[in-house]
Amino acid sequence: MINLLQNSPDNVCENCCVEGLQPFEIRPDHKLMFCENCLLYQKGIAPPADLYEAADYHDVYRSRRQSKIVTAMIRLASITRHLNQQNPKLLDIGCSIGATLAAAERLGWTPSGVDVSQSAVEACQRIGHDCHTITDHRLPFDNDTFDVVSNWHVIEHVEDVHQTLAEWRRVLKPGGIMILETPDSQCWKARRLGARYKTFWPKEHRYTFTRTNMCSILENAGFDILPSKIIGKPDALPIAISGYAIAYRSWRKLSRKFSWCKSIEVCCRKPTTSNQNQQNSKRIAA
Repeated sequence: MINLLQNSPDNVCENCCVEGLQPFEIRPDHKLMFCENCLLYQKGIAPPADLYEAADYHDVYRSRRQSKIVTAMIRLASITRHLNQQNPKLLDIGCSIGATLAAAERLGWTPSGVDVSQSAVEACQRIGHDCHTITDHRLPFDNDTFDVVSNWHVIEHVEDVHQTLAEWRRVLKPGGIMILETPDSQCWKARRLGARYKTFWPKEHRYTFTRTNMCSILENAGFDILPSKIIGKPDALPIAISGYAIAYRSWRKLSRKFSWCKSIEVCCRKPTTSNQNQQNSKRIAA
């Protein structure tokens, strides 16, 4: 793993180490730094401490909870071809009010969740989910605990992407899978409108990635990038939603191919010890 990028100076890219980052101003009080070499938007300022406790912050998740559970089931089922476990242990980071936790339970998985929002965690706990409040990137779990780590639109919020990924990797078992989704700065509308596309650049987003630089950062953090599947094992989902799942995943894949979709999805694996040793040997030989 490469750690040279962590805590880089303000004018040096956290991904490719190129100097000369350019300011990207969305509003007078909201600015990111942009790397023209690898297209990473980075170094956003910290949002207000109470942002995620705002009364309306989780409203969209509450109002669309059932549809989000179905979507989460489809997302999780798509990685089952990469899993060997029948009942994987899942950690959902940024679990909000628990749609992914509920989805995992319906699939027969064993889920746990973490979130920075105390009110969201309490909402999950009231309906019986194993859920914990965190205050920074550190997770309250032992090394090599989970078979799967999921995070949907979380990585763009973190203070330091390298420290965060190192911690997520720590709690993942060797051979375990991580799947994430995050906004795509190279989607058609964001490229066309730039900073005028105000809703794409909320203040709490401290990074914005492309698929290429996200994969680069993940590989530097010690993950192997895996192919994203349209659908997982044939029996991974209830028959009632299997047809919808194929249509949904196929459309998402097509829309990402043509940059219509506003987000990217990346699936990756924490190497086993033997695979990691092989990779290290290749790096040394090179």
